[in-house]
Amino acid sequence: MLKKTVRPWRNQLYALALVSFMLPMQGVFAEPKGLTAALQATLRQHPALAGQRAQVEAKGFAGDSARAQRYPSLSAQVSAQHTNNYPIGIRMRQPLWAFGRIDNGIAYADTDMSVETVALLRLKRQLIDETAVTYAQTQGVRERLTVARENESALDAMYQQIKRREQGQLASTADVRLARARLLQAQARKERIISELQVSENELLSLTQTRVATTESVVTALTDLPNVLELMDLAQDQSADIRLKTENIALAKADVDRERSAPMPTVYLQGDYFYNDQAAGTSDFRVGVSVEANLEGMGFAAYGRNNAADARLRSVNADLDATRNEVKRSINSLYTNRSAQKIIVESHRYSVDELSEILLSYQRQYEAGQKPWLEVLNMQRELTEQKHQLSQANNEWLIYSLKLAALVGALDTIAGEKTASDEQTVTQE
Repeated sequence: MLKKTVRPWRNQLYALALVSFMLPMQGVFAEPKGLTAALQATLRQHPALAGQRAQVEAKGFAGDSARAQRYPSLSAQVSAQHTNNYPIGIRMRQPLWAFGRIDNGIAYADTDMSVETVALLRLKRQLIDETAVTYAQTQGVRERLTVARENESALDAMYQQIKRREQGQLASTADVRLARARLLQAQARKERIISELQVSENELLSLTQTRVATTESVVTALTDLPNVLELMDLAQDQSADIRLKTENIALAKADVDRERSAPMPTVYLQGDYFYNDQAAGTSDFRVGVSVEANLEGMGFAAYGRNNAADARLRSVNADLDATRNEVKRSINSLYTNRSAQKIIVESHRYSVDELSEILLSYQRQYEAGQKPWLEVLNMQRELTEQKHQLSQANNEWLIYSLKLAALVGALDTIAGEKTASDEQTVTQE
């Protein structure tokens, strides 16, 4: 009897101990939430970044290879002769003076790595932009879902009201059927928005590679932007596209220097060791200075490559001007649309307030027998449409704000990423 009495208490103690152990762990396994978590997850886990990082690493190895041209080179040769001798030749060459050819090759490799680094920054900015926009769109769908559920609840209350009035012979069957039809339409619209929410969340998941809750609103600090002129100045300094085109110009200049120095000769300190060179088996060691040059195609090949490098330099200079113009156009377009959405938001908010008062008035007039039931339902529909348009305008204003913030690098910090100026400093170091 004692064991049967003690065992339930023992099981309860085990359960309490398990609960006390699991409660602190809930915070560890909690789903991340908010725009910051989404951006950080994208930059940490998106597969496209792994490939671009590998490209940067490859360019770094190419720079190491270019620097290795300064070191001595060692070659060996073994041959067989009919006299059963096996002459062996070993040669070591140390470059003394290459007339800038090695240095220009190193400079080109370093600049090429800088280009890939900025290309990585541009890819990160693109992913930041896509993630921020997708997060904002998901929040917009959530807001519209809230409006749809409020509409469904309001129509359901109206449907229950008209059913009671029908039972009291104060309303017709047609009014009940109309109210039910409107309720079914609201339920169908809600289901469509739910499917849109699932699609939007899946798109966000494809960017973040992990589930991030989108219930947290975007902080206002990210949407408080300066005027359009200041945004343009920021974009000229922080735009990843402009930074990339600037690095392309530096790469084209390095290419011009490299091509100009390519036909130049190289002066080597050379040491040769010959073992078993003659039939008698003698050996020899020689040290000297040698000059080596290669004039391909009597110099016309180098002339053509120089002209091609100059043409590429002119091309990237023009491309930079076009990119600067495109960034200005994007800033103007986004800022104009953002300002327009702000006006539209105020207009829809005023309309929603007015229609809410009118709907209450219509309901009172219907109770007094002064308004038909159809006008009450139509006013509910009009109010719901205005709420949807208000939600859409708010969401578009948020999207335009985030796109501007991403364009000028304002989202880099919360995403855990360096700004463009920081990237430039690291590259120069």
